[in-house]
Amino acid sequence: MRNLCAAILLALSFGQTAQADLVIEGRAAQALHCAAMLFIVSTELYDIGEISRNTRDNAQRAALVILDQVPGSEDQRRRAMVQRFERIMTSRTLEQLVKEYNATARWCRSAFLR
Repeated sequence: MRNLCAAILLALSFGQTAQADLVIEGRAAQALHCAAMLFIVSTELYDIGEISRNTRDNAQRAALVILDQVPGSEDQRRRAMVQRFERIMTSRTLEQLVKEYNATARWCRSAFLR
């Protein structure tokens, strides 16, 4: 899991795009989206000083626990996460992102972090 986190952060820091779109459907797609939202929001909140590093790290560990529920290899999950990050960040304003997170966070937690 630690390697996956490092790979995701590395891919994001270089702006790497995935080689081809992956198709993930159903509950796995929901898990992927929840993991990506939690990872992004925790990063953004930490960057603006709203949460501590410890809180961000705990949230990102939870995001990776959710991501582990997506089928596929570690590389496939990493690529799927990068694709989801890109789609989220290019299709929402910060205000829309926060609104969506607030509307879905409780459901994500109950569905994937039991």
